[in-house]
Amino acid sequence: MAIDLDVHELLVMGDTDLLIWQAQGEWETRDIKLIPYTQCVEYLRKRFKSIEFRYIPRFHNELVDALATLASMLSYPGNTHIDPLDIQVHNQHGYYNTIETEPDGEPWYYEIKRFLKTREYPEHAKGDQKRPIRQLAGDFLLNGEILYKRTPDLNLLICIDATEAE
Repeated sequence: MAIDLDVHELLVMGDTDLLIWQAQGEWETRDIKLIPYTQCVEYLRKRFKSIEFRYIPRFHNELVDALATLASMLSYPGNTHIDPLDIQVHNQHGYYNTIETEPDGEPWYYEIKRFLKTREYPEHAKGDQKRPIRQLAGDFLLNGEILYKRTPDLNLLICIDATEAE
């Protein structure tokens, strides 16, 4: 895919140090099933001006967890073409709603999280107030106890309260 996109410099990150060392050619590949893959990597290396293989321990690789979460949310029927992901790294990756005081000491997203978890509306919500709650909750994703805000470009921003935002 990188070749089709006319990429000249490539950074390959992996959480398996054995494969990274083998891809760099610093360790020998002894498993007979992996030798064709190693040969393919060698062939592909020649197609780039620069290629770097970097080992990142799994516990330091938040991107892998985010991609795994994204992959678990989507279903792909067979023979479906999947466009490449455009991943950008931002210094600020949390979603914080600027609410001065949080009612009842709960975070600003408490009612949204509760609705997604239990499908129950707040006690004070009347009939005409339920639809906006459903619509608002549609912009969020609950994964276990962590609430994410979906962005129009399919990014997931973790929701944080005022204390975490400080």
